[in-house]
Amino acid sequence: MRTILFTIFILVGLLLSYNTAYADDVTNQIDKAKALYSQGKYSEAVNELNFAIGQIQSLQIERYKVAFPKPLAGWEAGDFEGGAAGMAFMGGGTAVSRNYTTNDGETSIKIEIVADSPLLSSIMMMISNPMFLGGNKVVSISGEKAVEEWSDSDKSGQLQIVVGNRMVITVSGNGLANKDLLYSYANKIDIAKLKSLM
Repeated sequence: MRTILFTIFILVGLLLSYNTAYADDVTNQIDKAKALYSQGKYSEAVNELNFAIGQIQSLQIERYKVAFPKPLAGWEAGDFEGGAAGMAFMGGGTAVSRNYTTNDGETSIKIEIVADSPLLSSIMMMISNPMFLGGNKVVSISGEKAVEEWSDSDKSGQLQIVVGNRMVITVSGNGLANKDLLYSYANKIDIAKLKSLM
């Protein structure tokens, strides 16, 4: 247990390098966790650290938002949604997403950025080995490798873009007129900005 807590302290310390805007709040939580840890109150120490990690993830999400594109003409952008990507299929990490909808509400596209997730390894496997692609194909978007999935019959699909071996950007949509809409949004994502935040 002590080893686990020590590792968490180191991890939180590294995460603090992302931003100092919440430095006082975060460091206060870490100080509380240290005090509880020294008293042998390990469960309470973990709770304090989890709270600090949540604040740091909020800082990450705010930074990732700037990379999302403005809606295309005739489209509207919804609110951002984000948090820890703890769902099983994501395998952890930090995620932020936004939905884009046509003014008539008939068509929508979702853009999601997931950082530091094991999901990345499965996509990298598809990119590096054509055997795992199935009916999909590898494409390039803003100089980054991506996997395109598209169904002409369903008029739906997605693009999964790997950024700096640390992030996965997914642009997905259903009931689209064509897959060009996916590319229109994907090419407007500020990938250079995301890479500068790594």
